[in-house]
Amino acid sequence: MGTKQDRSMIEAALYAADHPLTLKEIQKILKTSSETYVRKLIHELRVEYEKRGSSIKLVETSKDTFKFHLDDGYVKKLGKIVPKTKISRGALKTLAMIAYKQNLSQAKLAELRGNRAYGHVKQLLALGFIECRRFGRTRMLRTSRKFADYFGFPDDVDLTRELIEERLR
Repeated sequence: MGTKQDRSMIEAALYAADHPLTLKEIQKILKTSSETYVRKLIHELRVEYEKRGSSIKLVETSKDTFKFHLDDGYVKKLGKIVPKTKISRGALKTLAMIAYKQNLSQAKLAELRGNRAYGHVKQLLALGFIECRRFGRTRMLRTSRKFADYFGFPDDVDLTRELIEERLR
């Protein structure tokens, strides 16, 4: 295939995928071993969308992972038709606390957020936004890759914390 067809294939794959695609996945789709070539195509595609002032952006969600993202201005305007996961305000606050302070013990979370945090943790686990592992008599909580993908954060604890701090300023 030529460059134009390869760019179109990346565009189609990103649109059709139910998750952000890694550089390796895109390389497999294009049947190429050249990371440089794929990065060049992604850059060209990104520039193409920016030039036309598109409501859709090609973003790197974490290192070497890409997806299409609807510009925030359009999300607000299309709020009623854009499908969103239903999450209560309290659970969202609990999720924010976990994201900011991860790896956070469930006991410490309950101390900070109150006993309702246990129900929030159950809901967030069911939605796949957090992960937990046993640690003595409590559980250690952290955000999941689904959280990173859904909210547009990198799948890196330290970078997520930095981005949250920046947004709070």
